[in-house]
Amino acid sequence: MLKNVMMSVAAAGLLSACADVWNYEEVGAMDNVGTAFDAALQEDYVALAAHERGYGDWDDTAYYTQKAKAAAMGVTPAPTAIEERDLGAYTEELTAARADLMAALAAGAPAANPDMAAMAQSSFDCWAEEGEEDRQPTHIAECKQNFGIAMKALMVEEASYEVYFALDSARLSGEAETILNSVSEAFMTGAPARVMVVGYTDTSGPSDYNILLSQRRAEAVARALAQRGIASEVMTLEAYGEERLAVPTADGVVEKMNRRVEIMFKG
Repeated sequence: MLKNVMMSVAAAGLLSACADVWNYEEVGAMDNVGTAFDAALQEDYVALAAHERGYGDWDDTAYYTQKAKAAAMGVTPAPTAIEERDLGAYTEELTAARADLMAALAAGAPAANPDMAAMAQSSFDCWAEEGEEDRQPTHIAECKQNFGIAMKALMVEEASYEVYFALDSARLSGEAETILNSVSEAFMTGAPARVMVVGYTDTSGPSDYNILLSQRRAEAVARALAQRGIASEVMTLEAYGEERLAVPTADGVVEKMNRRVEIMFKG
C-alpha cells in the first residue's frame, strides 16, 4: 500500500473518477504526444499496472495507470520518491539506487537510450513497490535485477575509450590492443546500438596529410574491433586530422595525446 502518493501527475488532472484510475488498457492505447522516453514509460507502466491488477492490488494498479497516462500526455512522471513508501529495511539500498537513477536521467539517458532509461525508472518503481510490501522475494529480486540490467546499459552508453599512436603511424600498439579488448567486452555486455570511432592527429605535418592519417587510424581501430566481434554495420567512422585537439598546441607541435582515436558508444 502506498504511504503517501506524491505524484506530479496529479497536477495533470489524472485523479478523476475512480473508474478512470484503473483503465490501463485504454491508457495503453493512447497516442503518446511526448518524447520517445515518455512512450517507453507509457508502455512499461501499463505493463506494471496489468501485473498488479492480476494480483488484485488496486492501489498500485491505479498508481501505475496514472503514471502511464501522464507519460502518454507528455507529462513525464518522476521515479517513485523514497518518502512515498514505507521501505523499511530496503530504504538505504533504494535511496542509493534512486540517486544513481536520477544522475543517469539528468545526464541525458532519456534522449540517448529511451528504452533502457524507461526500464531503469519503471524497474526502480517496481522494486520500491515490492520492497514496501515485502511479501514476494522473487518479485523483489526480479525488479532489482531488471533495474541493474538497465542501469548497466546506461552506464555503457556513456562509456568512451581512447587509444594512442606513435608519430606518423596508424599501427596499433600492445597497449591499444588491450584497450580494444576492453571495448569489445563492454560492447558485448551492454549491447549499445552504435559505436563511434573518431580519428585525430597532432599538428605536426601538413593538415591535408593529417586528415588522411586520422582516417587510417580510425580504420585500423574499426578493423580491430570487427575482429573482436563488433559488426562493422554498427560502427560509424569519422576523421578530423588536427582539428579538435585534446591538448591545444601551435602548428607543427608533436603531442602524443593528440595522436588518438576515440571510441564512444551510442544508444
